Amino acid sequence: MTRYLLSPFPLHGHVTPMVALAAELAGRGHQVDVVISAPFAEVFREVGCTVTEVAIRPRGGVPERPTLGHRLRRVRRILDVFREQRRLTRELVERWPAWDPAVVVADIMAIWAIRAAEAARVPFVSFYVTYAISEDVLLDEVRLHLGPRAATLVRLLRLARIQPGLRRRVTAGAAKALVNTVPELQPARASFDERFHFVGPLRREPVGTGGSGAGYSNDLPWDRIEREPSLYVSTGTMFTRGPEFFRKIADAFAGTRWLVVLATSHTDPAELGRLPDNVIARQYVPQSAVLERCDAFLSHGGMNSALEGIALAKPMVLVPRAADQREIARRLVAAGVGVSVPAESEGARFVAALDEVTSDPAVRRALDVLSARMKERNGPAAAADVLEKLALEDSGAVGRER
Repeated sequence: MTRYLLSPFPLHGHVTPMVALAAELAGRGHQVDVVISAPFAEVFREVGCTVTEVAIRPRGGVPERPTLGHRLRRVRRILDVFREQRRLTRELVERWPAWDPAVVVADIMAIWAIRAAEAARVPFVSFYVTYAISEDVLLDEVRLHLGPRAATLVRLLRLARIQPGLRRRVTAGAAKALVNTVPELQPARASFDERFHFVGPLRREPVGTGGSGAGYSNDLPWDRIEREPSLYVSTGTMFTRGPEFFRKIADAFAGTRWLVVLATSHTDPAELGRLPDNVIARQYVPQSAVLERCDAFLSHGGMNSALEGIALAKPMVLVPRAADQREIARRLVAAGVGVSVPAESEGARFVAALDEVTSDPAVRRALDVLSARMKERNGPAAAADVLEKLALEDSGAVGRER
């Protein structure tokens, strides 16, 4: 048995793949300690982890149309973030003797765990919840959106180092890196060295319709979702959409054959007003259970959602917002499993796009091929294999095994 310390970042999209890894390690009989804030603690306890709760400031969603006041508050919060990172690093260093882990797995945004591992001279593994970032990846994105001159300027000024995934600690100092993606969705894969393991998808099979550890509502009409043609709509929990978007989708699908389930995240469903009879809105739902029962997926193109959509062979309508989401959406479209629609499009365009992807035999064939390939992969097992091998190879691991 080996003792591992896991440090996820407190956002749903970051916690979900880490839970899958934690469950696999605990299932193999290892001691798994997790450092996380209270709202995400229970889901790790449910899979057999020992959880240390720490105070981490909640990260809210980024509005579609941020006001000047919101932008100024974000600037002011930068100093608070640096103070929090230093505080959490001190706290983890103080608690370290109680854990004495052989290996640390740290989300690339949880820099406090990386710093504490360095202080204790314990090997750490960088954990990427979306595709991995290299300078080549970032420069390709700049070149695509701003042109070759902008990419040259970014390279000369070394501005790429601002990106969290390219920080020295995250890259040069990591013993290994676990990336929650598959080769088809990783840009510039050849730019990464042998430490990087593309183990995705890091997900657990749907286990039911509850979710006591994540604040889910269990009052959905599951029989209707399974019986009727149904569409699941989720735009993520960070770069999400506002009430205007969800209302547009609800109005567009009113009176159609589709039963629509909206996961509105930071938008209170009450803000949407009275909804059509075939539209259901909840802030959070057990996504795996809902998506398994739906026929199609309207998604922001986040990595967890993209992998789950492929694994469950669901045709996708993609409405990306963040840079990584746009890249993932491009790759899903190129793979033939979905279509991308600009968020500002009229509602009818989304209905037409859904009809397109659900009736096109080529989409179904592409999904069947990729889904079958995905089923051959066991992301959590592959990631756990990497960690077990690292623990055995590390010269100090023997003294820390239990």
